[in-house]
Amino acid sequence: MQISDGTVQIVAFSVDSVEYAFPISSVKEIIRYVEAQPTSSTTPWMRGVINLRGNIVPIIDLGVRLGRERVAMDPTSAKILVLEWEDLIVGAVVTSVDEVRTIEADQIQDAPIGAGTSYMDAVVTIEDRLIMLLNAGSLVALENVAA
Repeated sequence: MQISDGTVQIVAFSVDSVEYAFPISSVKEIIRYVEAQPTSSTTPWMRGVINLRGNIVPIIDLGVRLGRERVAMDPTSAKILVLEWEDLIVGAVVTSVDEVRTIEADQIQDAPIGAGTSYMDAVVTIEDRLIMLLNAGSLVALENVAA
């Protein structure tokens, strides 16, 4: 995560009622929710694939990827975050996208030992909110998606 001029931009979103964020540099675009075409993958968090302007993009259920139960998505509020890491592009289904925001470096704290996962880099504090800052590279690493 790059912090320039003491600030970083994040894309804040919800999975169920839990708030998460990615650094904006990891988010290629945000698109409306579309149902993915199922594949033969037996991985519980792999929803399938979509055709995004001629490119086939694997779609993951971010909630399930983070250990939550799969829930039905409301197509009026659900979104797909198109994440880009190195040469890999993956879509992540989220319940809603809440905001794009610039935060100060002092609003970012390391994830407490034992509270984080390999996917969580830090915790962002905004007033009384705690937002888990995720690492897109860990989530979309080729061996993870291919699994």
